[in-house]
Amino acid sequence: MKRCLQTLLVAVCFLFTTSVVGWAAQFIPLGFWGIFGVASGILAAGLILSLTCRRKKSVKLVSIAVNAVAMGFYLRSWYINRGFDNALWLMLCVSLLAAAYLFIFILPLYIDAINRHYGWYLLVFTVLSVAGYVCLVVLTKTTWVSTLGYYGLLQLGFIMTMSMDGSNRLKLYNSWQVASYTVAVCAVIILIIVLGGDAAGDFLDGFSGGGGGKSSGISSPRQPKPKNEAESFIKPM
Repeated sequence: MKRCLQTLLVAVCFLFTTSVVGWAAQFIPLGFWGIFGVASGILAAGLILSLTCRRKKSVKLVSIAVNAVAMGFYLRSWYINRGFDNALWLMLCVSLLAAAYLFIFILPLYIDAINRHYGWYLLVFTVLSVAGYVCLVVLTKTTWVSTLGYYGLLQLGFIMTMSMDGSNRLKLYNSWQVASYTVAVCAVIILIIVLGGDAAGDFLDGFSGGGGGKSSGISSPRQPKPKNEAESFIKPM
């Protein structure tokens, strides 16, 4: 339970940092490529730092924070490209909604029957998450703010890495660090949409959240105990 709650806390802090940076970056007088370049430079600096000091736990935490800042700038570049803004309160609310997604994943693990079949549960949860989100976008005919789509992808990164070995603090930090590099996936998606034109943008926007939305084994992070013991969601773009 401790590991799950710690991961949830780190994920929430990551999203909150991204939201604050993404909002504050609007005051930097740069265009899309300038902000995207700043984000890429920050991401590269964090990667270099983590590679040169890979055994230091404190550096791993710093690199996670650096990746959150990089994601904030990537998000701002996306807003510039789409020509819209989200208020800070809205971005923070979307952060909490995305965190709820991770909480919903963790909660069933406290049912022993599900926890014993963690690999199947992870697969089913991931497939249903993607299918459910796509169906929601199609059936409601609405455009969801892209922030939710990107934040959901970041949370999926934390979910996927929770099956990594977290038997000690260094390994636990490693899993969080790997999850934080889902930022690079978001950056690639943004770049593909911007460079790919309207056709690629429409496809990826609808799939990943709409509207800009444009949006050796597997083991459970919960180890069993020993036997002896508003605008938020709809914004046309």
